Amino acid sequence: MIRVSQRIAGSFAEPPFYDACREDLRVSADLFARDPQVLICRARIREDLQEGFGHGVGHAEKVAVEAGALAHREGAALLPEGPRRQAAVLAQIAGLLHDLRRGEKDHARASAAAAEPLVASFSFKTEEGRWVLTAIGNHEAFTEPQRLDSPVGQTVSDALYDADKFRWGPDNFTITLWEMLRFSKAPLLPLISRFPRGMKGIDKIRSTFRTATGRRHGPEFIDLGLKIGAEILKFLEKRFAEELREEKSR
Repeated sequence: MIRVSQRIAGSFAEPPFYDACREDLRVSADLFARDPQVLICRARIREDLQEGFGHGVGHAEKVAVEAGALAHREGAALLPEGPRRQAAVLAQIAGLLHDLRRGEKDHARASAAAAEPLVASFSFKTEEGRWVLTAIGNHEAFTEPQRLDSPVGQTVSDALYDADKFRWGPDNFTITLWEMLRFSKAPLLPLISRFPRGMKGIDKIRSTFRTATGRRHGPEFIDLGLKIGAEILKFLEKRFAEELREEKSR
């Protein structure tokens, strides 16, 4: 299903975010490859991050790069280039560590608590470490986030949230859903019957994006994901038509 879903997704154009924010993504990717503290975090999550919930290393790294790009773009109105790049690094650190406790209740705050010793070991200013941990604690959807008293800190927090919620678009239907199904060993047929209801739930995320860039481009991720999801559902209903009829007749 991952292969089928990715083939279906490949028939659609990628979200416009990747063209509109190309330079910010380039800067973020460069920092991701070179910043010493980011490299330490990248090594640590390979040891500590649980893969079984569809939110493993690949998810964390993608969120980190795009959170860094969002922080860099939003920081243009707030900061000169040096501090702006630092804000991107902070957003990347938050992105790498945001799902350390993905399988636990209230995982955002649990992940922030788990990240605290590592964040404290870095040469961040006190308020920068606080911004990172608050950002991690704030990334849960449909909960009231803690506001920060710094525009830069708020940007870091909002950038992490938006980059994580971009994943509710195409990634949800091409990777996350199937990884979670594989981990849980749940049967496929009940998933098909719940698919439309799940898509309605995902649609609710489109109004929650927090940065200006996220509010512009986030709904495009969600809309694209739902289009891909609709095609996947058609495939599933055709591929398992006989099994669905038998299930319905029981």
